[in-house]
Amino acid sequence: MSRLGRMTITAATVAILTMVFTQTASATSQWARKYGMSCTTCHSAFPRLTLYGERFMWNGYQDPDSEELDGATKGKKTINDNLAMDRVSNLLGFRLNLDVARWDSNAVTDAGKKEDAITIGNANWIQFFVAGSITKNISFFTEMEFKDTSLHVSWWKLGFHNLFDTTLANVVVGNLPAREYGAYPNRLRILGTVKGDIFGVKSSGGAAGTGIDETGLNSSGSRPGIQYYAYKGPVMAWTGVSPGDSGTSGKLGHDQNQNLHYWGGLRFGLPESMESDFEGSAVSVWGYKGQDTRDFATAVQENDYTRYSVETAIRYKAFEVMAAYLMGNDENWDLATGMDIDFNGVSIVAGYMTTFSNGQMLHYALQYDKVLSDDVASLEKEFITPAISYFPVENIRIGLYARIDTEHSGDANKSSVFMNVRTMF
Repeated sequence: MSRLGRMTITAATVAILTMVFTQTASATSQWARKYGMSCTTCHSAFPRLTLYGERFMWNGYQDPDSEELDGATKGKKTINDNLAMDRVSNLLGFRLNLDVARWDSNAVTDAGKKEDAITIGNANWIQFFVAGSITKNISFFTEMEFKDTSLHVSWWKLGFHNLFDTTLANVVVGNLPAREYGAYPNRLRILGTVKGDIFGVKSSGGAAGTGIDETGLNSSGSRPGIQYYAYKGPVMAWTGVSPGDSGTSGKLGHDQNQNLHYWGGLRFGLPESMESDFEGSAVSVWGYKGQDTRDFATAVQENDYTRYSVETAIRYKAFEVMAAYLMGNDENWDLATGMDIDFNGVSIVAGYMTTFSNGQMLHYALQYDKVLSDDVASLEKEFITPAISYFPVENIRIGLYARIDTEHSGDANKSSVFMNVRTMF
């Protein structure tokens, strides 16, 4: 069967499955249950946060518009004068990311020849999501992720908020994203299942193996560390420090080479008092400096690397555009020969939400990703991703995506078409 025929069959299967899955449901996630509010208060096309959702997160999962912070009382049972415990249902949630049907070009090798692959019913992950306020201004968050036969804790953080009764002093410690507060965070993104390729470039080529102390980090993944952030009105600043990836030791937070990693950023948004259809728009700048090492018998190889980006999010009513430009440098890319490399790239995504009278929603989106490097040809990528998502209810997203590889042809082409279901409950 030709590649066009396989693509047609996959697209038809996806369309049929979309009709099967578009039935109503009523489950909601924990904060919707706790506060009795719509999921769309905090999310647009989830997992993308609204401005209120961002402020709720910054405030330690406490209502940012309440005159009295509710972390010690809301939904909790008083045990004694010094103890109040939250209801379990206010803390626990589940999330599912499932590729119902998927076609990938050149995904398998058969007798030395590249062949396309069709998969059905692949659960990318199932998350056990625990988060909320322990007490006033102290929060906890974790996503325990089940993948195949493994359990992986990718993100977690313990937060201390509004120290000294000001939003200028907040501290989180745990397994953290370094760019979470930027205008284009990449973790909570418009196309929840499609990441920006430029953010995925790992230091040291993602080096791993015998004698390599650290496995390489990308710019948006989690890392053990501590982070400080401050915000007032439209301005936010954050800075953090980490020992870097734990590499072969497998111990989160373990400092392999005694050289810490540092990052920081600035974000500028519209004043909170400004009533505008552009509410939630922002620009930000961000930088990161780290070091990977490799211990040879005769010497230690080091790779000092940097990442810098500028990004924006422009919101206008139900329309949103997010864009980021990132450039990076590794002084010893292969941790062996001192190969100094540079790369840069962009990720741009636009989305528009249509809401019907029955509360159901359609979300249309288009993403463009480009990675360039004159030094490492394998880094170069270009993808265009059109997508449409249907929300039968606010917490179920059924998406049809076409990820089109415009950089490569023939056996090197990595295009895909897939139907993805995400839900939180």
